[in-house]
Amino acid sequence: MKDKKRDPEEFEIEDLREKDPFVKKAAKFSAFIYLGLAILVVIVATVGIFSISYSDEMPQVSVPKAELNDISIPDITIPDKPVRGDQSGVTADISLPDLSEKPDETSDAPSKPTFFRPVNGKTVKDYSMDALVFSATMKDYRVHSGIDIEAPVGSEVVAYTDGKVISVRDDYFYGTTVAIQHAEGVVSYYMNLDPTLKEGIKEGVEVKAGQAIGSVGTGARIESADASHLHFELRVNGSLTDPAGELPE
Repeated sequence: MKDKKRDPEEFEIEDLREKDPFVKKAAKFSAFIYLGLAILVVIVATVGIFSISYSDEMPQVSVPKAELNDISIPDITIPDKPVRGDQSGVTADISLPDLSEKPDETSDAPSKPTFFRPVNGKTVKDYSMDALVFSATMKDYRVHSGIDIEAPVGSEVVAYTDGKVISVRDDYFYGTTVAIQHAEGVVSYYMNLDPTLKEGIKEGVEVKAGQAIGSVGTGARIESADASHLHFELRVNGSLTDPAGELPE
C-alpha cells in the first residue's frame, strides 16, 4: 500500500522532532503545561463558587429579653435586736465575753513599771542646760542640771521607780546624794538629802518604786540661798535629761 500523503506542515514538524532533541523535549512538557492550566481554571472556578455562596451579612442571634419584674429577690428578715441563742434571725450563736469579770492577776505577763514623784512639792527651778539661769547663792548665771522641788526640811524622799542603789556619797556641792540604777540605762540622783538615810539604804540594795530612801536636808552649799528643796537629776545612758517630763504630777 502506498503511504498516505502527509501535510507539508506535519512533515516539517516531524522532521524537526527527529532532527532537534530540544524540540522533542518541548513537545513533552507542553502536555504538562496544558494540564496545569486546566487545574488552575478548576481552582479559580471553585473559589468563585464558594465566594458567591457566602453573604456579607452576619448571622442574626436572638437574645431573649428579661424583664426586671421577672427577677425575684428573696425576702431576708433581720431582727431589730438579735437575742443570743435566737435562731429565728441569727444562724450562729456568738458568745460575748463578760466585761465585768476581773482580769487574771495570776498572769505571768510583766506589769508596767510604776513611777513616783520623789518628794511632794512644786518645781521651783527647771532643768536648763541650754540657757543660763541666775544662781542666788553664787550670784551669777549658770546651767542647771536637774530640777529643784520645793519641800520643807525633813520631807520624805522616795525612789522614783524600781531599781538598785549604786552610790551613797557626801557631795561637797550638793550634800548627801543617793544614786539609783533603773531599767533601760536610767539612773536617778537625789541630792541635798539629810545625812541620816532610811534604815537599810546603802549601796547594792534593791528598792521598790515609792520606797522611802531619806528626807530633805540642808547640805547643798551651791544652792544654800534657795528655799529648802530636793535637787533631782536623771541620766539616760550617761546623758543628762530633763526629769520634768518623766515625773507624774
